[in-house]
Amino acid sequence: MARAGAARLILLDIDMTGLEETARLVREKNAKADTAFLDLSDLSAVEAWFSETLPALGKVDVLYNNAGTVSGTASFPTAGRETIERLVNVNLASLVLATEHAANHFAASGGGVIVNTVSTVAFGSGLYDVLYATTKAGVHMFVKACAPLQQSHNVRVLGVLPGLTDTPILYKTGGNGVASDWMKTVLETQERCTPEDIASAVADLIERDEIPGGAWVAVRRRDGEVCREWSDPALA
Repeated sequence: MARAGAARLILLDIDMTGLEETARLVREKNAKADTAFLDLSDLSAVEAWFSETLPALGKVDVLYNNAGTVSGTASFPTAGRETIERLVNVNLASLVLATEHAANHFAASGGGVIVNTVSTVAFGSGLYDVLYATTKAGVHMFVKACAPLQQSHNVRVLGVLPGLTDTPILYKTGGNGVASDWMKTVLETQERCTPEDIASAVADLIERDEIPGGAWVAVRRRDGEVCREWSDPALA
């Protein structure tokens, strides 16, 4: 986003060390960057940030909901309430809550764009982590169901569906920073996208005003090439 010309980015995460590194990279691209701790598993904290801090920022044009987590070793049906709540809150409930507040804030200042990270597991393949797959399917439906916000609020809600992507989440599937057995099989048989592959698609979703609310793009790699699949082939 900084490379694409964003003037200022507000970066939220639970990893403050990672946030500061990202902020440094953003500033190198001559954009302002601010960081704040926000645990998306805590819906009260999410509510407070988006109802109190977001309005105080003034005009904001874009929200990118990109957080996500996996079950790890406590997988369904032995996950337990704590793991279920954590995944539902981080992957789905916090995203819905953030979108609600942002849509109303954007509408008051003329409109904006909200991009939500889904996953290609929402297509019905790679359903190894039941809770992850279920929450991501919910996000996919949420994006499509929010299409009317373009007319009512001048806010385009869009989705990006990454295929297998080379980020640390791959090594949280087995707990303690290692890949699960099923993830090891996936890593051996599928090509991995880079984070930049996904970021480029997100930038396109934001910049291309002709892409309507409720639309989405899936991003994968095949034979070393980035492949995109659009909700409407005419958008390709």
